[in-house]
Amino acid sequence: MSIDRTDYIVYGWKLPLNMVDGDGNDINFWDDKFLPYIEGHQGEEYTIIRDDDFMVFGKLIACDNDGWMVTHLPFKKLNPKEVINKYNEVFGIEGNGAEPYLFIFTHWS
Repeated sequence: MSIDRTDYIVYGWKLPLNMVDGDGNDINFWDDKFLPYIEGHQGEEYTIIRDDDFMVFGKLIACDNDGWMVTHLPFKKLNPKEVINKYNEVFGIEGNGAEPYLFIFTHWS
């Protein structure tokens, strides 16, 4: 058995493990509608990284399986309003006015 390591840079939010949508329904993060973000479908700029201990949603800036030597972060292209709007669209929650954060982390699976 091996362990896979992926390093991420994401502009978004660390999510609680349990969330409800705008109608008060529990959000099932394992639902197929989230697969484009979880699996990284071609052309999708946003990601959901889910784990038993944490979840992150946001704009995927970079990911790599071998770590980074030097990585250019395009801060000028980070538009908080765009990321907030995508969050509202994906999760059906209006009003997340919280500013996104830049996360740099390693995910082991």
